Amino acid sequence: MTTRQIDQAAFGVVYGSITVLAVHPPIEHPGRQAIMLFLAVFAVALAKAFAEICERVLQSGQSANWSDIGEVWQHAQTVLIAANGPTLAFVLAAAGVISGDMALLLAQILVFGLLAYFGARIGWSVSGTMFGMAVGVAVTGGIAGLVSLLKFVAH
Repeated sequence: MTTRQIDQAAFGVVYGSITVLAVHPPIEHPGRQAIMLFLAVFAVALAKAFAEICERVLQSGQSANWSDIGEVWQHAQTVLIAANGPTLAFVLAAAGVISGDMALLLAQILVFGLLAYFGARIGWSVSGTMFGMAVGVAVTGGIAGLVSLLKFVAH
């Protein structure tokens, strides 16, 4: 993947990463956790794609065609990228390779790592400075932390 492709995937990956933090239920069984996590993020990706198609139809006043649907799905599927690593961590736990607690920790590290990367890219794009990168990481990390805290309080 080129830097441009990665940057174009930023919306979906950041959105998906924050979604992963918001939707994963407490660990009961790691295999079930993997399935639930992936399906929840997949459902969000489908909802995002459908909402974008609806928006296009309302703005254009024309029916969506297969090209529109393909373009929208290509954009929406980047949300799933963020679910792959955490899902794999829970698959490894289900297979007995790592513990459920280790899978949860690994999943969170992967998600926060993605968010830190994109936060740094955003900060660099805006300011071109290390300080800007640090601010970008702090903002994305802060939002992710807030989402995690809200999920914790809700459960």
